[in-house]
Amino acid sequence: MSGDPSRQRLIRGSALAIGAVLFCISVYYVNFRVAAGTIRTLGVALPLALIFSGLWHLARTWAWAWCFPQPRTVSFARLARVRLAAEAFSYLTLRGIAGEPLKVVLLADRVDPREATAAVALERIAYIVGTTSIVGIGSLIALAAFPLSHVWARVFTAFAIGAGVVATLTALVVAGRGTYFQALLRRADAAFGTNVRSGRIARFAAAVEQQILELVRSHPSRLAVLMTATVAAYVCMALEAWVILRATSTPTSLAGALTIETFSRVASFGSAFIPANLGALEASSLAAVAAVGAVGGGAALALARRLRGLFWAGLGLAIYPRTGRTTTASHTPDRSSTTGTRTPTLLFVPYDQGVTISPHALLAGLPIAERVVRSALKAGYRRIFVLLPDRMDDRLATQLRAVSPAVTIVGSDQEWVEAAGQLAGDGLTLIGAGTVVSPALLRDARELTPFDPIVDVPAGPDWPVSGVVRANAAGAEAPVAALRAALQAAGGSKSSLPSGVEVADGKARLALRMRHPSDLPNAEATIRRSSYKDTDATLARFNRRMSLPISIALIRTPLTANQLSVILVALGLYAAWLFSVGHYWTGVLGGFLSLAASVLDGCDGEIARLKYQESALGCWIETVGDYSYYIAIFAGLTVGAVRQTESETFYWVGAVALFGLLLTFVLLIFLRSRVTPGQPERLHAVASERFRAGRSWWTATIWRISFVATRSAMPYGIMAFALCHALPGIVVLAAIGGNVYWVSLILKLRHLLGSDAPLPA
Repeated sequence: MSGDPSRQRLIRGSALAIGAVLFCISVYYVNFRVAAGTIRTLGVALPLALIFSGLWHLARTWAWAWCFPQPRTVSFARLARVRLAAEAFSYLTLRGIAGEPLKVVLLADRVDPREATAAVALERIAYIVGTTSIVGIGSLIALAAFPLSHVWARVFTAFAIGAGVVATLTALVVAGRGTYFQALLRRADAAFGTNVRSGRIARFAAAVEQQILELVRSHPSRLAVLMTATVAAYVCMALEAWVILRATSTPTSLAGALTIETFSRVASFGSAFIPANLGALEASSLAAVAAVGAVGGGAALALARRLRGLFWAGLGLAIYPRTGRTTTASHTPDRSSTTGTRTPTLLFVPYDQGVTISPHALLAGLPIAERVVRSALKAGYRRIFVLLPDRMDDRLATQLRAVSPAVTIVGSDQEWVEAAGQLAGDGLTLIGAGTVVSPALLRDARELTPFDPIVDVPAGPDWPVSGVVRANAAGAEAPVAALRAALQAAGGSKSSLPSGVEVADGKARLALRMRHPSDLPNAEATIRRSSYKDTDATLARFNRRMSLPISIALIRTPLTANQLSVILVALGLYAAWLFSVGHYWTGVLGGFLSLAASVLDGCDGEIARLKYQESALGCWIETVGDYSYYIAIFAGLTVGAVRQTESETFYWVGAVALFGLLLTFVLLIFLRSRVTPGQPERLHAVASERFRAGRSWWTATIWRISFVATRSAMPYGIMAFALCHALPGIVVLAAIGGNVYWVSLILKLRHLLGSDAPLPA
């Protein structure tokens, strides 16, 4: 949406406010004692609900596959993966529409954008129209099968009439001839003397409309498939509601489940602008079951559908598909800064007479040579030449080609001279044997425009030689012997290099020079220590001593950082269930698992940094995982506190804690989008500085105390309370601390927002 940024912020804030109000209303009408009894029975129903929702996704993907011109150029598996990833973004975005254009982007390497846009639009239109028609039928069933109140009778009558109108208009479009959007533009141009019809956007929209109409009108079988898939998807969701309600011993029929799904579908369309349907899902679930007289299962239905949504959103983000045919997700170039060259190029010389350490030697879980190439790809280098005279290491050549098609093996000095002649003045970065540097340092080299033909690239103000060399256009055409000599001088320099602590604190770039195998242990310790965050507190650093060895062991496995984040969410949910039982030993086991998840929580970020997979997407996945962990843990602690103390007062204490958590999360998400756009991982560092601006005793106190609520520290406190059989105290502290914290954020919001100027890389 374009327009005034303040208006956009107002709309986003209003959407969140509406969701928060609906959530509070839903909580107010929940009978916690009855809800706790019914939620306990979800153990069997929840997996069945996930199966039905999985069938719903398959039906939607099947329908989408039929919306492409046949034969398709993309596989069904690829479509399913793209769709899940896009739906995950739709689930988490404020207006719920980000997923549709994302599908086109993720298919751009295999499908023409016009065809992809037409397929996405056709599937969405068919789903909306088909669902609307089924809603009309479901409304008629509800009117005939249930003794509805006057208000509910009018609601379902309105649904039936609206569905009839939409179905009629759709039939007229399908049976008609000609176009509609193009005809409208022609009339507008004729009336106002304009030529909008010839514009790029208008022509693209007209082509998409033509594609959709051709797909619909020329293949009646496609319409049958789309309607069948829509009906199947609708039935799956109705069966999900029926299974959940039956599992909670709430009497309902299949007609009742269809009625519940009818109302839920309409509510979901109306609340698409609310992120994750926050509040709207809960409110619509309670209202729908009330309409058919199954009030007792409303809370269980809302909870199951919330968990289902989080599960599929997490899975969609975890399997986020790779795009492009020449670049993989693990080494997508970092475009946070502009480059001074047209085609960034790097020359890597993995062997040197004075260096005895093998390029196959493992450094932090990856071979040295592979680490160099991955770092260069992350830094944005589009051409990487590897000099291996006389094909002296075919195994290394095969390994590096497998990393990326951007790698070109140069078999002789003469081949390099010919390749260098094609650089067209782009300049060149050189890195020699036994040298490993961070993507940040290679970006510095890429952007360096030296006056001298060949210069050393510094690792920081106090470290003038890193082992990396930069050549300008003239230097890139220098004799091979001169380039080798420059690399040998840089690699053999006696100047010191920054320590891992100095790299983690942001004082320098990571630069490692290894000449002999005996240098490897010190390099290993340095790169491990450099993976720490400068915001890590004492407990976080203590956790990293345990998580780093695990991360390095996982680096050589197919497991990605995003997939690990999803696994940790599942572990946190299981710990929450253990807390909800309310027994001493389940509480201790839940505390242990929560603590284990806290330690492992560092692994996803460490794997991403050590494999050069850091991304804003990964940070948002970790953030969503952390927020899900907090909500689940405190919900489980609340139920467990009621069972342990036999006091329903803790339901209200837990509701207050949850209210504080949600408002805190909303504010933090807002700050991530405003304070650190494109760099969400930097929120803590920037907020720490700005929160304490205009330092006062209470801001300093609040900031220090907030440390105990972090993912690294809080599980230790929970474990201590569990051992003392005092977990209800955590709920009370969360109710107080969560609300004090969001109030503090509001009071310091002006300082936290600071300047909107872009942050340095």
